[in-house]
Amino acid sequence: MKCLLSFFVFTIASCFAISVDFSERPRNFSIELIYHTQLEENGHVVISPFGIWSLMTGVTIGTLGKSRDQLIRAFVLPPYDDLILNGYANITKTVLDPTTKGVTLKTQNFLFLDKGFSIFENYKKKLTTDFAAMIENLDFQNPTTAARVANKIIMNSGATVSNVMRSSDFAESRMILTNVISFKGLWSSPFNTTDTVQEPFYDENKNLLGKVNMMYQRAPLPYSHIKEMKAFVLQMSYGNDDKYCMLVVLPYPKVKVTDVYKKFASVSLKDIFAKIDDDVKEFGLEDVDVKLPRFKISTNIVLNKPLNQMGVYDIFNPNKANFKRITEEEIYISAIVHKADIEVTESGTVASASTSAYFSDRISTPNFEANRPFIYFVMEKPTATVIFGGIYMKPSEF
Repeated sequence: MKCLLSFFVFTIASCFAISVDFSERPRNFSIELIYHTQLEENGHVVISPFGIWSLMTGVTIGTLGKSRDQLIRAFVLPPYDDLILNGYANITKTVLDPTTKGVTLKTQNFLFLDKGFSIFENYKKKLTTDFAAMIENLDFQNPTTAARVANKIIMNSGATVSNVMRSSDFAESRMILTNVISFKGLWSSPFNTTDTVQEPFYDENKNLLGKVNMMYQRAPLPYSHIKEMKAFVLQMSYGNDDKYCMLVVLPYPKVKVTDVYKKFASVSLKDIFAKIDDDVKEFGLEDVDVKLPRFKISTNIVLNKPLNQMGVYDIFNPNKANFKRITEEEIYISAIVHKADIEVTESGTVASASTSAYFSDRISTPNFEANRPFIYFVMEKPTATVIFGGIYMKPSEF
């Protein structure tokens, strides 16, 4: 009989040197996973691709056969453990080293094992040494106590999330691998709360969807438009430098956000940053009139189906899963659960125009009015790594 293996990724964001080859891996995976996840959530979504990528990298080194092949292909990982671990160490050191004033970024991996369930010492060593995972043995037969103890361990680690685990998570599992990641960034150019007013929010066809609390500022911000994507782009930095930023991608009027998102197949995030940087060099850093909703999004989703869409099947199948590098027991993954929250306010992140508005000469002040669905990424810019990302589709008066 196969035993269940559960994986959880919990994320929260609040906004008030690696080789180039490896740094692109989480970026490409991020774009694809956000797309498949938004299909499950009817568009409105936030996830932490970097947190999920970190967790699944740890899963990959415990697999063999087709289970491993599918994960390596989906996450664009190198074939050998030493390359995976070296690349993971380098990119996490870069992305998770926020020397930027005004930015707090923390992540922690946890492995909870049922008493009597043993894993190979080599795998345990890799998790503790290479993934800095905290390993604890708990009595899964008493799920209420196990959940309480696990949550206390997570909180004592300095995580900003609470009540991560539930008793039902332990009911049929033997092993739970969890990643917790949190981000808090203060805008380099904050909004003034007195300028926030209630305004309408539309769909791409100018149909009223509801009201939002719309933040406003006029400030010199990196801005451009990408004709290939039919979208405006705005870079809003956190703290005292450009290492961390939010990239907002706003479709042209009457263009669907999903159609813009599909253009990432040919236009990369690095291409967008290059275009923004080129425009700043050509036109200078000029004032932009920015309107952006104050918003909060929470997502709680099982990632099995999105990962199926990316070609990952066997790890979920009791008859096909191959975790022979983790344990002698027959195990498979019942679910990969992802919970994420993001708040975007005037102080920072705690997670209609026509053709005539395309300012090629930048003589007048550009308008960036996000009063219709848009895409957003919280990023570490030098490696173009998406820490949090999603799509804003449903207006709310947060």
